[in-house]
Amino acid sequence: MEFEFEQLAAEYSNMIYSIIYSLQIYKNQDDFYQIGLIALWDASKNFDEQKGKFSTYAYSFIKGRIQCALKKEKKYDDHCIYPSEEYWKRLQSDTNLLEIETLLSYFRHLTDREKKWVIQRFYKGLSNREIAAMENMNLATVRSCERRAMEKVRRDGSLASF
Repeated sequence: MEFEFEQLAAEYSNMIYSIIYSLQIYKNQDDFYQIGLIALWDASKNFDEQKGKFSTYAYSFIKGRIQCALKKEKKYDDHCIYPSEEYWKRLQSDTNLLEIETLLSYFRHLTDREKKWVIQRFYKGLSNREIAAMENMNLATVRSCERRAMEKVRRDGSLASF
């Protein structure tokens, strides 16, 4: 029985692809081909020889199934909202702002320069050398800023909750 269907599938494969092409399906073609094969299987089980040719019956049966699947997919797509790229960029920037505010809440007692070092070091992941180059500062100045910030953090114990 399985061998018979494999032979039938090979014989009607071009018909299924023809239906997919005629319906202008360009996405998920493999999925629709699979739907067509299942429809071919059902058509072979439901076919009544007294009512006509199998090829005509199979064509309309397969096309009907694929059209139903297309309608179902369209209905699903219409009910799903896909946000624009701008939305995702804005959400990312809002999230980044919240992360920076959370990070800085632990370092309220630092000077502005020290806070800037904390953001660049711990949020952006830059090295002291990169920070110095970016801020046009001497490397020794950046290191002293780091030393003062870390001393204040250790002394005040502001990261004890971590």
